[in-house]
Amino acid sequence: MTSTTNYLSMEELAVRFFGEIKSELGFTSTRKIVYLVRSVLAQLRKNLSHEQINNILQKMPSLFQLLFISNWKYNEKNTGINHLDEIVEGVYEQGRQSLFASEIETLNAVIIVLRKLDKFFRLMGLDILHYSLKQELKQVAIEDGA
Repeated sequence: MTSTTNYLSMEELAVRFFGEIKSELGFTSTRKIVYLVRSVLAQLRKNLSHEQINNILQKMPSLFQLLFISNWKYNEKNTGINHLDEIVEGVYEQGRQSLFASEIETLNAVIIVLRKLDKFFRLMGLDILHYSLKQELKQVAIEDGA
């Protein structure tokens, strides 16, 4: 299978990425989408070593690099995210005032963002997610397909 990145520049991919999320979530505000993606990336970042962060940054378009490192403290502790609910809780707490009315809405949005990150940037292939989190995402995909 040929990568989508062979056909589009990284910046074009970023535009398509945000467009698809906007369409699926029905958001009218690009600002909210950017905040959501930044929040999901921040939660994922908590799981990574400095070396892993560097490797990921090299594979991302410049806009995503900025989102990925925004509000990052170099000495930030690696908390190890093992399950989808841990990402959802972190995103919900960060965006409670402005993004979502419930954790269920947050869960759906986080799943969409993670799927799009995988589709456009092969998140699952970067080997940065814990096995249990990958399994949960696969299970959600199976349930959605049924």
